[in-house]
Amino acid sequence: MESSKRQTILKIAAGAVVGLFLLDRLVLTPILDNWKSSSERTAALRAKVTRGRQLLKSEASLRSRWQEMRKAALPSDDSAAENGVYKAIGRWAQESHLNFTSLTPEWRSHKEGYETFECRATAAGSQAAIGRLIYELEVDPLPARLEQCDLAERDAKGQQLNLTMKFSFIRFNEGKGVLK
Repeated sequence: MESSKRQTILKIAAGAVVGLFLLDRLVLTPILDNWKSSSERTAALRAKVTRGRQLLKSEASLRSRWQEMRKAALPSDDSAAENGVYKAIGRWAQESHLNFTSLTPEWRSHKEGYETFECRATAAGSQAAIGRLIYELEVDPLPARLEQCDLAERDAKGQQLNLTMKFSFIRFNEGKGVLK
């Protein structure tokens, strides 16, 4: 009889272990996983709400900055826009005492409702002259974006450098998807 009691206890213990395993797999683990993902979503949503509140607080300054950028962008007339770009490049070259050895311009349309006037340029000069050119590009009233800049040395001492750069200017197409 004692063997039968032992078997009954072992069966109950085995059933309890299987039951606890199933409880863990079917109930506890999914609940904990759901809780963790819910906490992560809540944290992400809170971060978005915080960012949204910050944007709302600075809406006026952002809108005025956006209007300034729209006003400073290239004009809608191609020749006037290109003339403005070439004048800006001339200013940069004059201020930096650097001459461009090549300049390749190209208009690009974007589906978001704006166009860019992209220029690929090559120049040679000292590190100071190239640094000044990049500075002039960045502070020019005509908004330009330096997209790529590669430097290579021309002499063994590194005093003369070759600069290859790509920069662009923006022009907004009224009524084609770009924020007003």
